[in-house]
Amino acid sequence: MTQDAPHPSSSPVQFVADALQSLEIETVHSQASMVETRQWLNNPGLDDPSLVDLTHLPFVTMDNPDSRDLDQALLIERHDDKYYRVRYALADAAYYVPPGSALFEAALARGTTYYTPLLAVPMLPAELSEGLISLNPQVDRRALVFDMIVDDQATVTRTCIERARIHSQAKLSYAGVQTWLDSESAPEQPYDESLLLLRELGNLLIQASARRGVVRFDRTETQISVKGEPPQFSASRRERHDTERYNEQLSLMCNMQGAEIMLALSGVSDAVQAVFRVHEAPLRKRLAELRDKLTQFAERQSDPAAWHWQADESLADYVEKLPDAAPYRRQVKSVQRQIMQAQRASSFTPEAGEHHALKAASYARFSSPMREVVGIFTHKELLEALGGHSYDKDSDTDLRDAVIESANRSRQVQRKLEKSIEFAALSSVFSDELAMQNPPHHVGTIMGLRGDRLYVSLDDMAMDVKLYREDIEEQFGTDYDMGDIAATPTDPQGPVWLLGDAVQLCVRSYDKERKRFRFKLERHA
Repeated sequence: MTQDAPHPSSSPVQFVADALQSLEIETVHSQASMVETRQWLNNPGLDDPSLVDLTHLPFVTMDNPDSRDLDQALLIERHDDKYYRVRYALADAAYYVPPGSALFEAALARGTTYYTPLLAVPMLPAELSEGLISLNPQVDRRALVFDMIVDDQATVTRTCIERARIHSQAKLSYAGVQTWLDSESAPEQPYDESLLLLRELGNLLIQASARRGVVRFDRTETQISVKGEPPQFSASRRERHDTERYNEQLSLMCNMQGAEIMLALSGVSDAVQAVFRVHEAPLRKRLAELRDKLTQFAERQSDPAAWHWQADESLADYVEKLPDAAPYRRQVKSVQRQIMQAQRASSFTPEAGEHHALKAASYARFSSPMREVVGIFTHKELLEALGGHSYDKDSDTDLRDAVIESANRSRQVQRKLEKSIEFAALSSVFSDELAMQNPPHHVGTIMGLRGDRLYVSLDDMAMDVKLYREDIEEQFGTDYDMGDIAATPTDPQGPVWLLGDAVQLCVRSYDKERKRFRFKLERHA
């Protein structure tokens, strides 16, 4: 059966190329776009007299080590002893990519930058997205700066927005900043005080989000890379650093402030064509199903009271009260997964609405202007409104509709691309293991049951695999009833598989007809 296993390709490069082609993701920028790019490189607009000169300030960027398209730079200072002054600089892509240009048409067609383990397919030419527009260190750059005063309760008391020229002093990584903060070293660089305040304010913002009722999930990420000779896909688990959460909070704060300003400006003039990201609350039916599922789950635990979602309890409070000791972490993660699956998807819309997950009255996307066409458009609309520019309402309305369509479509395409690559990575790993005399065991957690299948999240790869009822029945020689939280055997001697159980599995064959791997399932101590 080994020979039937679906190795994605002898070349991950070819697989990625085929995946991009199948999703109609254009990897080459048009000649017209490149002509405009060269024009900008020759005339970068950094001597614009309307720009506020902030090049003397110690801005820094913070991202993953391999990131080259740097959208955001930050500076945090103490304000009036106990408050904070946050300056969050965003790449000024709207200046270089005006509507009507070939660059804007290209951005509209792509919608976003697409990421793969081998390459990024940039929404804008790399000469711009990794060069002139990117907030690279030790060079002057144009930026849209959100200048915010935040009090000791993490409430924004004042926001000013200005187009500026900045000079990032360093390109920092989340891991590097985390290591420095954990070492408690004395400040040496001009930006070190800003990083200390990032931790202080980041924790306050996280606390404030909890007070709003934001559910705090324990998130991990899958990191897919290409390794070995010949090259093959590899998947591993990547834990997020606290510094990522802190910077994420600044980004969210900036986007919420931008949405509030756009909403206020829209109330003054209907010529402002705002775009919002709306996340509707879960349907009542889904919440009722979730409550029933969690009740069943609680009754299966040794201490049901600790796991019950009380009628007067918010989901955020419920998640926070769950046992946090090591023996219960798998169960907690499985509960969180059920909550996440009950949520509805967010989308871009022309009308403001609640972002349920963030418990924000309105939310917009300003913080990724080089990677999202909606970011370019929101920057443009905000700057026009603040600058008192004239509007072509009908033209901008049509353009906004096109931007919204592009933004929503590209998010779906990105998800399809990610799923395709995840499957390729799993196929590569399990195909190799099928060739082994003693395939290794992978430890994981039962994260859900649905219909005829059971979902296990693997610890080492942070990805789900599906185990089908007929395969489990064949392995244990008994029929199984697949409920909401348990797979129960007809034969009482057979093992029961519960949501949150620690299990281990190894690949045993590949079903070519159904195009799926089959696994041996065991209890993990």
